[in-house]
Amino acid sequence: MELSHSLLPYMIANCAVVVASLVQTSTGMGFAMIAAPLLALVSLEFVPGPMLFVNLFLSLFMLGDGHSYVVRREVVTLFPTILIGTLVGAAILTRIPSDSLAILFAILILLAVAISLFAKAQPLTTRNLSICGMAVGAMGSTSGIPGAPLVIMYQNEQLEKTRPTMALVFTFSYITSLVALTYAGAFNFKLAMDGLMLLPGLLIGFGIGKYTRRYVTRAMGRILMLSIASIGAILLLIKSATG
Repeated sequence: MELSHSLLPYMIANCAVVVASLVQTSTGMGFAMIAAPLLALVSLEFVPGPMLFVNLFLSLFMLGDGHSYVVRREVVTLFPTILIGTLVGAAILTRIPSDSLAILFAILILLAVAISLFAKAQPLTTRNLSICGMAVGAMGSTSGIPGAPLVIMYQNEQLEKTRPTMALVFTFSYITSLVALTYAGAFNFKLAMDGLMLLPGLLIGFGIGKYTRRYVTRAMGRILMLSIASIGAILLLIKSATG
């Protein structure tokens, strides 16, 4: 579905981005899990490129907000494996027929929900971080949802650490995914402009989220993230099945 010249799709999409940005600013994760299914329901043109592009700004905001807490040892391990996973994911995306993309997004979203629900926290070893990095890159470039593998690794870590560390990881993941998608012909100037049209919603959510951090616990954010993601993915499957 191509975006029309009407502002209505962008207004609806911005509402989804407000919620997604608020949750991620408060808890350190959740933007893509919430935004991806809702944006795909509005138009598949919003995912993954425009969503990744606008979310890059949020990651930069959050990184600047707490860069001194970034754990560099973990980042050094994650970055090269994210790059490998990104290249694999971009290659896969270019081979998926366009009429199957909605189903692919919905399945990947439900997979991310299942991972977040049932996977147990893993120790932050070099091996586990490397596997996580490849999964982050692959899921980020195919669906725009790189966060699920990171949820496994960081679900028991302190929020003061996870917010800025994951912000830096997300920033790198988004940049590499956008470069790979551009090279594969799946991201261009028009899609970047569509992403910028979502910036008002992101700024509103970020502003609210900074003030609600003290009230929004990780558990609350997790419930909200998984509920919206699941409902959105199911609706996307229904929409795809009914044409």
